[in-house]
Amino acid sequence: MTLNNGLTESGFQETFVRIFYPFALFMLSCWAVLIPGHANAQTGAIVSVQLTERADEVLHLLQGEAIKTAIFDENFRNAVPPDQLRALRQKISEQQGQALEIISIAPHAANSAIIKIRFEKSIGTVHLDLEKALPHRISGLLITGFEAAGDTIEDVLAAINALPGRQGLIIQQLSGTANPPPPAVLDPDGRYAIASAFKLYILAELDRAVRAGERRWSDVVRLGPKSHPTGISQNWPDASPVTLHTLATLMISISDNSATDTLIRVIGQPQLSRMVKATGHHKPDDLRPLLMTRQASALKMPVHADRRIRFLSAGPTGREKLLAEFDSALTLDSLDSRILTNKPNFIDQLEWFATPRDIIRLLDHLHRNASEETKAILAINPGIGQDAARKWDYFGYKGGSEPGVLSYNFLLQSKSGKSYAVAINWNNAEQSLQESELLALTTRLVNLLAGQ
Repeated sequence: MTLNNGLTESGFQETFVRIFYPFALFMLSCWAVLIPGHANAQTGAIVSVQLTERADEVLHLLQGEAIKTAIFDENFRNAVPPDQLRALRQKISEQQGQALEIISIAPHAANSAIIKIRFEKSIGTVHLDLEKALPHRISGLLITGFEAAGDTIEDVLAAINALPGRQGLIIQQLSGTANPPPPAVLDPDGRYAIASAFKLYILAELDRAVRAGERRWSDVVRLGPKSHPTGISQNWPDASPVTLHTLATLMISISDNSATDTLIRVIGQPQLSRMVKATGHHKPDDLRPLLMTRQASALKMPVHADRRIRFLSAGPTGREKLLAEFDSALTLDSLDSRILTNKPNFIDQLEWFATPRDIIRLLDHLHRNASEETKAILAINPGIGQDAARKWDYFGYKGGSEPGVLSYNFLLQSKSGKSYAVAINWNNAEQSLQESELLALTTRLVNLLAGQ
């Protein structure tokens, strides 16, 4: 489930700039003529003296040396004070190890370049911009991602397993009817809350209906019922006319909850329960009925405690009947965002549940059956950043996040033609999770897999 502005899923809109340590980005249009300097050993391009000097200073900063504020321009210093720089540097060091050396400097111009820095566990990509005029202070500094270096899938798996709470993971190569044994597994049959990753079931059913000729992507429906953010459609006029394609795009790319609940209403919860079963969920009654985001959130509220107790104690048929009875009372104005965002809240009872193996079956179903249009929707937001996505010919993603729950799910095709499904889950019913920890490990894992 996702909330925006502090109300849910940080990710995967989670933008990659925010995910991968936003030092600051005040990009200048620098098209200065290159001046004599050093040649990049890998590309042969001329690197200006000022870029070489400032790149060295960035390396020293990342290695823990005292922060020299004079190397940054005034706008940068105002936006990113030294305390924030130190905190960001510490986080990078904890996750990537010590910064070791500059591998390459690829200049765009005399005052702008992409730098590759080797860390103990990875190689970081740094975008560096300088003032045009002397003394060429740093005006923009942005780390956009890390790629694995010197570690293995087994190393990353062990690091994920060491996180506090419960973790489940499968990497599965998709090879038709008889998939080979997965190269990486971690509690593959454990039951996990998956938050907004449940929206993949809605996409699968919508795809089936369009391919069967029952619906068209261009079909226009009325928006509603409204739900809480994440997304944008909750701010649109009530009952706005909108196509199924637009709703699906919003649901997958930015995890729009109002678009999601509209699709659930249009498709129908019984039909969605049939899709859950058809895609191989090991216990489809766990997702019966497939709750709207508004319904799931409202049932967690203290004001609905009696309804929640009755709902949780009922079987799947009873829950369907109770939901029909309760729905008119499960209103948005009964939601308290503090309860939804402060700490894990009924994540072991009132959620959308699946095992990593269930998600792999769902992704495999999409791989084998989904139309090109559906796969294009799934590839709009890569989640972990474009640097990682560009290593693949196809990069589909849907994540889920709320306090105590993270779920990252990928459908991939490598440049060598291999297809993979990846499902990663992290639950902790006692405390909120540090998304950046799992994101860094997930990025390393996906980068390693791209090289297989």
